[in-house]
Amino acid sequence: MKIGIIGCGVMGGAIAGFLHGEELIGYDTNYEKVEALGIRVVDSVEALVREADCILLAVKPQTFREMKVDFKDKLVVSIMAGVKLADLPKRSVRVMPNLGAKVGKSVSSFVCGRVSEEDKIFVENLLEKFGIAIEVLSDDEIDKMTALSGSGPAYLYAFLQALNECANEFGFDAETSRRVLNQLVYGALQAANGDDYNEMIKKVASKGGTTEAALKVLDDGKFKEVIKKAACAAYERAKEL
Repeated sequence: MKIGIIGCGVMGGAIAGFLHGEELIGYDTNYEKVEALGIRVVDSVEALVREADCILLAVKPQTFREMKVDFKDKLVVSIMAGVKLADLPKRSVRVMPNLGAKVGKSVSSFVCGRVSEEDKIFVENLLEKFGIAIEVLSDDEIDKMTALSGSGPAYLYAFLQALNECANEFGFDAETSRRVLNQLVYGALQAANGDDYNEMIKKVASKGGTTEAALKVLDDGKFKEVIKKAACAAYERAKEL
């Protein structure tokens, strides 16, 4: 199946890089972005739609809304934030990937429009080329996933930035801080290996120890409630968009 990518910026380009073995064509107003991906450039959206069997929409919502294109019942996969299924062609799958797509570790939630089981399987396999695919049942669940996994990397980076500032105050240089914090995240996730998070906390926080003292400060500051409030704010904004 020939895949046409409309919009070869950060996310479109990242995804294209993991679609090994697929026949790809691309269109972007900046032709150089397509050429940099090593895929064939077409000169218009209309030309791409004529050739492609599946179309990946990776443009800004405003750009999509300005398009006057007949997608001709082609399979459309949209990664545009805020564009609901009802606003897409009937034969569409709406996807919310996240920043992990840049390294083949995306969390991509998806909801299907009027597509066949064969279409659904094709899209799921496509998404698994650059991470994991999680099917949800509605636009509302996509909005919730946006708040969790779409915005989630920024929550993690904000937490790490706070630790980084602490490391600087402790007198560690930037390179040391970066190495420590990056390995901290990687090692902690590998050690958890799917185990319950509460159980993992108990393994680190011995009674009367340093971690317990730190966790008490987080609890006093209502750390979990603040994170939940932040995710809920992201969800409400996703619904507005």
